Amino acid sequence: MITPPEGNFMLRHIGLSVIALTLASPALAQSIPTMVETPGGRQLVVDGKPYLFMGGELHNSSASSPEYMKPVWNKLAAMNVRSVIGTASWSEIEPREGKFDFTSVDAQIAEARARKMRIALIWFGAFKNAASTYAPGWVRADDKRFPRAMVQGKGKVAFSYAGAMPKPVLSVFGPELVEADRRAFVALMRHLAEVDRDHTVIMIQIENETGLLRDSRDRSAVAQAAWNRPVAPALTAYLAREKAHLRPELAALWKRQGEPRSGTWSQVFGTDWQADEIFMAWGFSSYIEALAKAGKAIHKLPVYANAWLGPQPGQTEAGQYPSGGPVGRVIDVWHAGAPSLDMLSPDVYVPDVKDAFANYHRSDNPLFVPEAQFRTGSLFWALGQHRAIGFSVFGVEDGRVDGQYAQALSLLNPMHSVITAAQAQNRIGGVLLDEGQASTRLDLGGYSVVARDSRALFSSMFLDAGLNPPPPPPPMPSETEGGGIPTPGDSRSFALVIAEGQDTFLVAGKGVTFDFEQAGATIEFDHVEEGTFDADGRWVAGRAINGDERLAVLPHDRIGVTRIRLLHRR
Repeated sequence: MITPPEGNFMLRHIGLSVIALTLASPALAQSIPTMVETPGGRQLVVDGKPYLFMGGELHNSSASSPEYMKPVWNKLAAMNVRSVIGTASWSEIEPREGKFDFTSVDAQIAEARARKMRIALIWFGAFKNAASTYAPGWVRADDKRFPRAMVQGKGKVAFSYAGAMPKPVLSVFGPELVEADRRAFVALMRHLAEVDRDHTVIMIQIENETGLLRDSRDRSAVAQAAWNRPVAPALTAYLAREKAHLRPELAALWKRQGEPRSGTWSQVFGTDWQADEIFMAWGFSSYIEALAKAGKAIHKLPVYANAWLGPQPGQTEAGQYPSGGPVGRVIDVWHAGAPSLDMLSPDVYVPDVKDAFANYHRSDNPLFVPEAQFRTGSLFWALGQHRAIGFSVFGVEDGRVDGQYAQALSLLNPMHSVITAAQAQNRIGGVLLDEGQASTRLDLGGYSVVARDSRALFSSMFLDAGLNPPPPPPPMPSETEGGGIPTPGDSRSFALVIAEGQDTFLVAGKGVTFDFEQAGATIEFDHVEEGTFDADGRWVAGRAINGDERLAVLPHDRIGVTRIRLLHRR
């Protein structure tokens, strides 16, 4: 058995980190969830301890019916889900102006609390997926009070078809809209402060995938008036202050106009789709800031906004993806316009998650992935490479109880304190080997760690010996069940790598083997041991792995956890 490093590594090595002070203070155990700074970046703290929001987001309509959700909650518990993103819909909460009904919200809190789960709530207010279908009927029916956005109608309508009924799209520049949306959101936050004293709800998402489709900017009268006004001084001051750190796309747009400190939107940024996107980004970010600031004055939960990504294949210009949403190229505009937000978060359905995650992992923006496909390796990459505070698959109730993602949660949830400590102290790395990638290298714990795809390694060794390589693995079973599109399990090789100190590493994942190198030294495996963590976060030793079996430090066909101790030859 490998003995874990002596003493509390976290408290010995984290120095003056806020997180160490938080953990040492029992008085903070029931404090409101918050974000804290650590040497490794910001972390979410719940009940005085770092928290990883690992789980899934419900389908948009599921939580509208407590009866529909009753069997779903039990299934989520069986899938090892401890964190759920639910919904709070303006149309349900305020069906008549000034009359509020929180039945669906209260039901989600009660069911989650009974299973010791935590939830984030999406405020489906005036904007959801670049449309306004969740605004109440009394809002959508009054075009004079709540004007609609107007577009030139370029391109196809996303997720629609010829002959479909139009979706309502309200103008983000309507002054009465933001006031009505803000009042309803404040009512929700006040209700949570009253009924959720133990903080089952730990985060709030404000609106959903905001932006404008089919045009790069809103052409309505109220929007045109905003376009002709001077750029907000808060934005130009931010650009000047953060000039050396701006995204290159934004810096280039401003520079081509001579970096003016004042002027109308066209004078400061130009007249093409890129300038329009900045204008819309300011419109949406300042709209959401109005809600975030007012809501946090009532109930200071962490709040965030999420992004429909762009540009991406087939959506290369703003308007093809939602113009003005918090995409990477305008993330600085959003930071200037919505300083009350704790983070901006990507919904990741693109094949290349690595670039998408990297866009949102910044010193001023922790990575949280509120929507993603059932691809388990992406979870490991987010936690290890980008120190993510959480990862959530979309349509989590479709997942299989015996699926790969559920298995990952069963192993990682008991490790949450180990993972968060390693994140805070920069002792963690991620491995995600894409198709055809045989190996990668990372520097961690004073070693150069070479991570290799075990199956590719075996095939190479068999061929070198004049033998036929092992047959290819069978197709991965679907991660989902029911009427949706089947989603195969993740066939990529992936891992978390954690340096524990004293020449000891903890690795978790699938299909990866490791070699450790150090300049001027000869390194060998001293002891390799499978295991798991129990519900209290204690290591439970399994088999001691030796001989040829060390060529597969992590299993091929399932997710495993292994502790490695290294030996220096003298």
